[in-house]
Amino acid sequence: MASVSPPGIDHATFQKILQEFSDIVGEDNVSRDASYGSLEGPHGQHTYGDPYVLQAEKGREPSAAIRPSVVSEVQAIVRVANRYKCPLWTVSRGKNLGYGGTSPVVRGSVILDLHRMNKIIEVNEEYAYAIVEPGVSFFDLYKYVQENNLKLWPSCPAIGWGSVLGNTLERGFGYTPNGEHSQQQCGMEVVLPSGEVVRTGMGAMENSKLFALFKGGFGPSIDGLFYQSNLGIVTQLGIHLTPAPEHYMTCGVSVPNEEDLPFLVSTISDLMRRNIITNSPSVSNVLRQCLVSRDSRVLELISPHFGKGCVPEKVLLEVKKLMGWGFWKAQFALYGPVELVKASWTCIERKFSNLQGSILWFKEPTSRTGDFLTTAEVGPEDIPHSGIPNLEPLLLMNYRGPGAGHTCFSPILPPSGRELYAWYQTAKKRTIDAEFDFFADFHIYARYVIAIELVVFKPAEGERCSALYEALLEDAVQQGYSEYRTHVDYMDIISHHFDFNKGTLRKHLQVLKDVLDPNGVVSPGKSGIWNSNMGNVGSPV
Repeated sequence: MASVSPPGIDHATFQKILQEFSDIVGEDNVSRDASYGSLEGPHGQHTYGDPYVLQAEKGREPSAAIRPSVVSEVQAIVRVANRYKCPLWTVSRGKNLGYGGTSPVVRGSVILDLHRMNKIIEVNEEYAYAIVEPGVSFFDLYKYVQENNLKLWPSCPAIGWGSVLGNTLERGFGYTPNGEHSQQQCGMEVVLPSGEVVRTGMGAMENSKLFALFKGGFGPSIDGLFYQSNLGIVTQLGIHLTPAPEHYMTCGVSVPNEEDLPFLVSTISDLMRRNIITNSPSVSNVLRQCLVSRDSRVLELISPHFGKGCVPEKVLLEVKKLMGWGFWKAQFALYGPVELVKASWTCIERKFSNLQGSILWFKEPTSRTGDFLTTAEVGPEDIPHSGIPNLEPLLLMNYRGPGAGHTCFSPILPPSGRELYAWYQTAKKRTIDAEFDFFADFHIYARYVIAIELVVFKPAEGERCSALYEALLEDAVQQGYSEYRTHVDYMDIISHHFDFNKGTLRKHLQVLKDVLDPNGVVSPGKSGIWNSNMGNVGSPV
């Protein structure tokens, strides 16, 4: 890996900076280049950077990495960075796959890797919350709950090796009723760019017992300033968990035709607004159903087309007919007292009886009337509605070819289903014309839909995938939408979509950046936030 230095810093000065970092955390916890030291990546690598590079010419290579284990070390690192105006790029565990991994916006940034800060500070069974550091993974939290026999079901996303804290700050999500992680966050500890430590909400009161219980605190709430942000480094976070239910039912519904998507989405979102369905259903298309199927007949039909553009529509429809599938499949779960779960399912059946050809099914583990289910009684699931983490979705990338990766185009839309279907038709055509498969990973909430299109590509297809991404962005903006989360290559572009009143929001964030981080050392360019004297260093719009 070629030597890279931070912008504006010569080699000799950079070596001096790295030595000062080494004096803080020890030489074993400093990577003097980006070729080693990270947690293992999807291809077994330990390098820093994006494992799924879209635009190699962008040159987003980090220069080095440093791995603190305690808050005082983070403070000391930030102070050194300020003295030399050395840019840092903060990651919790570096598992932001599909959005840039550990790649910084500014080439030559030093990765501030917080995975060694891995303490579970508290898990409270009675009030159903946890307080964690950035290095705590969803596997770690789940293991802690199991080992201590706690009657809790922590939420987790599809892939469980990421950071609970990091996923929450990126507005990531899981699949239990507390799966909207950003809405379950309560209390933060933050190292500001000056090195000063602040706690938010009730945590601002010394020895408060309400750190993870009441988010508001007193006066203005500042938690939101640290989401998808470069205004501070979050070192602790409180998050609410789902109490273990008395009864659990994992459920699904499929609808027969492509044009039935609006009915499926509008029905589910209405049931969510009425609290009949309380977790976030995910919606898959025929392609995704094929890729997760374990039926040899499915593989026999689709595998001849792997790595050769996209799987033809006629082949997908042939599989759909053979297997008796619907075009769309939604999966969700019901939780609570057995009487409530049964009544909710009856209501759901009645709602979907309005569409001919819809198919509903459910699975129930052993009932625990008057007691609580453990996740061991549920067992692993394709989608972790009970919060059992796994890594199996990583294997889906392999169908495209060796070394394949993915990126996620993640627009956010209204929940009627009409807007989603109109967007989908445009996006599907774009994707197929670019010779990629349209992989639907739609997530329904009561008042919005995250319409993730997961694009799987081989290393040689990165440039073509990037061109598709840019076309999808342009189409979405023309329809009045943008992304809720994006790859580092597109952060500046997305930030300019938020242009009300000549971009007042962006201007005010820049004012805050100038005040809190005048030297621009914390993750410059994150979410399109720059200091006023920096322009868009290394990331032109």
